[in-house]
This record gives sequence, C-alpha cells and structure tokens, in this order.
Amino acid sequence: MAGQVDKKRAHASEEAPARMESDCGALPVETPAAKTDHAAEEARSAGSNRTLEHLGREVERLANPRNSLFEEAGAPLSGVHRGSALSLITGAVSGLGVAFGVSLVAIVRTVGGNVAKDLPGVIAIASAIVALSVVSSVITWRTRTWELTDAGIMLRSGLVTSKQLQVPYEHIHTVNMSSSLVERVLGLMTLDLDTGAASSEGEATRIRGLQAGMAEALREELFRRKAAVLADQGLDARTADADASAEADDEASPTAPAPSPDACYTLTTAQLVFAALTEARVVAQAVAFLILIVQGINLLQESELVNLSDVAGDIAVLPVALLIGVAALLLALALIVGFAISFVMSLIGYAGYRAERAAGRISVERGLLSRTSHTVALERIQSINIRQGLIRQLIGYAEVRASVVGAIGSSDETSTADGVVLHPFIRVTEVEAFLASIAPDFSAAETVKTGRVCFGSSSEELEEIGLVRLPRAAARRLAFRTAMKFLALAVALAGVGVFLARVLLAGESWSMVRLAVGALLVVMGVAVVARMILSAVLRYRDSRIGHDRTRFVMVLGGVKRRTEVVLRARLQHATASASPFQQRVQVATFMTRTAATGDLALRDVSAADADALLAWIRPRRGAGAAKPVDAAASRKDSQEG
Repeated sequence: MAGQVDKKRAHASEEAPARMESDCGALPVETPAAKTDHAAEEARSAGSNRTLEHLGREVERLANPRNSLFEEAGAPLSGVHRGSALSLITGAVSGLGVAFGVSLVAIVRTVGGNVAKDLPGVIAIASAIVALSVVSSVITWRTRTWELTDAGIMLRSGLVTSKQLQVPYEHIHTVNMSSSLVERVLGLMTLDLDTGAASSEGEATRIRGLQAGMAEALREELFRRKAAVLADQGLDARTADADASAEADDEASPTAPAPSPDACYTLTTAQLVFAALTEARVVAQAVAFLILIVQGINLLQESELVNLSDVAGDIAVLPVALLIGVAALLLALALIVGFAISFVMSLIGYAGYRAERAAGRISVERGLLSRTSHTVALERIQSINIRQGLIRQLIGYAEVRASVVGAIGSSDETSTADGVVLHPFIRVTEVEAFLASIAPDFSAAETVKTGRVCFGSSSEELEEIGLVRLPRAAARRLAFRTAMKFLALAVALAGVGVFLARVLLAGESWSMVRLAVGALLVVMGVAVVARMILSAVLRYRDSRIGHDRTRFVMVLGGVKRRTEVVLRARLQHATASASPFQQRVQVATFMTRTAATGDLALRDVSAADADALLAWIRPRRGAGAAKPVDAAASRKDSQEG
C-alpha cells in the first residue's frame, strides 16, 4: 500500500511540470549559468532604469529650478526685500525688443541692399528706447519693495510719490506665479496676489524679480499665515493646516518643507500630444497668419523693396482659374500653418503640467518656455467649467477649469479671469473621480460610489439624474434664429463683395481678381453656414439643465460644448424671464450668476423646469424640500412641444 502511494506521488511529481507547462506555456528551465546571466540582465535593466530616472530628474531640475543664479540657500523672509538685480536684464531685453520693432523698416531696407536715409535718426531713437528702458528698470527695482508684517504683506513703490499697500493675509485668495522665457533662464519669477479686487489692483499687487526659492517660500508662507489668521478668527477651519494655530515666524526660511499633496495629477507624453492636437485654435491662428502676410507685404512696400503698383497689372491679366487656385492654396496653407502653430503653442503651454491639492488649496503648474503656476484656495472656487471642442466631443475628452472669484485684471497667461485650468485633457468618464480628489466640494460622492458618472452618461441617464433637455419649441426657435443669422451673413458678404467691386477693385483690369475674391467669399460663407447649422443641431441635442443633491448643472451644447457645475451655496441669484414669443410656447430663459463667472444663461428652457429650478435654488421657508425637476414631464413636454 505504501509502495503504491510512493509510486503515485512519484508519478504526480513527474506530471506536475507537464501540467504547469501546459497551463503557463513553455517555461524555460534555468541552469546555474542561465540564472547568472538572467540576474546580470536584471541588474543592467535596473541600472538603465535608474539612469533614465536620474536623467528625468535632472531635466526637471534644469527646467524648473528651485533656486536662482547666485541665490543663497535658506535666505530668511523677514525684513524688507526687493527683487533680484538680475531682473534688470529683463528690462534691457524688453527695451531691445521695442527698439527692434521701431527700427524694423530700416533693418529690412539695409538687409535688402538699400541704405536708409534716416538710419542715424533710427539708431538714435533705438538707443534712446533701450536707455530709457534700462533706467526705468533700475528705478522700479530700487523703489519696489515688500515686507511681511504681522497684519499682512506690505508692498511699497513710487519714486516721486511714495505708495504703500498692505494686503491682509486673510484677503489673499489666489497666488499666481509666472516667468517669461528670459526670467526662466535667470531663474526669476513674478508673483501676483489676487484679493478679489480685480481691476483696481493690477500692478500694485504684483511682485517681480523674485528668485525661484524665495518665490516658492513666500507663497507657502503667505498661505500659512492666512490659515493661521483664519484659524484664530474661526472663519474657515478647512483652510487651516496642521500649523495654523502657531503664530507666524518672522524668521521663516525658504527651506521650510511644503505640505505633502493629498492628490496629484500629471500628463503622460501621449496625453500631452493629444491635448495639443485637439486644441481648437486653428482658425484664429490661420487668420493671424494671413494678417502677418499682409503686414509683411506692407512692410516691404514701406521699405521700397517692392512696388505693388508695378505688379498689379500683371496680376490682373492672369486667368481666373489660376487666381482661384492661388487663393485656395493660400487659404489651405494658412490653415496648415495655423494648425502647426496651434499645436506647437499648446504643446509648449501644457508641457510640465502638474496639479496638486494640499492644505486646502490647489496648485497648478504648466508651461515649457514661460512657466505659470496658479495657487487657489478651495473656498474661492465658484464653479467648475468643463469644455469640449468638436474633436474632443467625438473622442470623449474634455478640459476642466475652475472659475475663481476675483482676477488680477490682466489678459496674459497669469490671469484667472477665464478660469484656472485644472486638467487640460481628461476622459469625460473620469471627470467625476477627478473632482472628487482635486475639488471634493464639486463632486457627488453618491454618484461616484454607485458608478454613475454624470458627465459621461447617456441622455436617458442624464434625465434620471436630474438633467432635462430642451423642449421641441426650443428647436423651432433655434432654427428661426439660425435662419436670421444666415440672412445677416449673406447681406454682410454681399456688402463686402460690392464694396470690393465698386471701390477697391474697380475697373476692367481687376475683373479676374474680383471673380477670385467673389469665389473666396462664397467658400467662406458656405463654411460659416455649415458651422452655424451644425452648432444649432448640437445645441438642441446636447443642451441640458438641472441639478442633483447639491449641485446646479448647465450644459450648453454646440460645436464647443460647455458644462457648468455650481454649488447651490455659490449661486448669487437665479432668474427666469420670458419674452412674449417665449410665453406663447411656454418656454423661458433661465439665468444664474456666481461671483466669478457672471451670468450663466440657457435659452428656451421649459417653463415648468425653470420654475422647479427656481424653487430648488430659493426654497421657501417652512415649505420643505424643493420639488425636483420632473424628467418624465419634461420628456413628455419635449414630445408634445
């Protein structure tokens, strides 16, 4: 019996390798030498990975230096400070750019072999511009200082008239850090303090020429002191971090560690490329390219290198087919160049993207040549804006922005007037989970737990959640407005054509050119009309409005789809208005406002849905819970409208 058991065990042990080989595929049998070679290969692979990681860290360190040139490590924040003397170089470079622009005509004539008659005067003007720029930079550098006090940060400026501006720590809502290409080379940064006063602040709350380590330490210290003040006042416990109860230390050093992030997001290389490819700025860049060509021709004309009067007759006698072909080729070239410029600009703008949430605030950094960094307190976010161009609608991706109360009053990259980009390229089905980790107040926890994602749901699921579509009457009104836009466009293009034919291109010699320009106007008109029709169809199909337990959601469909998510507590007011034509078909225009986004309006909402939304936003006291939007009734109204 024992012998049979031993035989079975031996037989099983012989079959085991066979079964393993059958289940897992042919497994190599490693000899001692093979094991040694395998270990050596793993060691080489690990060494290669460590080398790549080290190289990546070095590239990141060079692209985003933590300290500037000649910056002392651990310099204290106490006392009176001014920008680095290296910032004078940026002023000189700016003056050189202006001088180059002023002297451009003379430079072109000189390069073309002609000596400009007024060359000495141009050189004198350019030299005066550079000198004035350098002197202005020196004066600004000497007179602008900042100091951390017990009550707030003190900003001083002015040569003849001295100005002092004290910004209380608790009033600092957003701190934006930015650096131009020249500033990045020098390791300098500019800090913008946003207190919500918008256009009344501007340059007054901007600190230029900060060294990288000092800028990062100052930003962290400002938010730390703000948290301490709020904790002492008991205004907002959420914004107070672990050290909020401690008093601000005037000897704070830039070496103080930053709080570890609660959530962190970056872009992979593939996401970065697709984000740049799907950025819809092609038409704008194409128009800019055409304007640049016109300005270049005008520059050559002013420089006396080209005389358009001599070639006008030759152009006029060319065949009309050739002229139309050249115009079409130029238009195609403009679109290609516009796409290339848009791609490169987006690639440079989104490179190095990183979003973090820590200690009650969100920090977003991005940019390769010029770097921008937005730091926003969570309580200042008024709404979440989800944007999708036509291409991103087709592939299911979107851009997520946060509308922040107040702005720094500028239109450059550091401005928060159009919102802070929280994520430039994210799958729509992942937006809810992204908000849950980066901006928890604007996520619906119960929606995430059940797996029902609002932003990536079908039409039926959206209606079940509480978002309803526009009624049939809205489609008829939208078609009427589109027809009126078409008539206005036709009249405008006809007027342009008549003006060109009767004024600019009058005469028999320009007949072929008039035909080419007319054909071009027709092509442009057809393209615009096609876009108008597509936008109208998508607006009616995709527009939604409604709410869930805590959030108001408005979806504006179209070629550029926009979804606004606002907490009910952040809505300042809501109105439903109806013109006589809207009253006739029982629809209304629903409008809400926040402190950051202004008016959010959706036309031709069902009157019953508008009343239900008003009752939810402004519930009557003692009336109990507001009645939710009736999705079934809205569907019936849509069918019968």
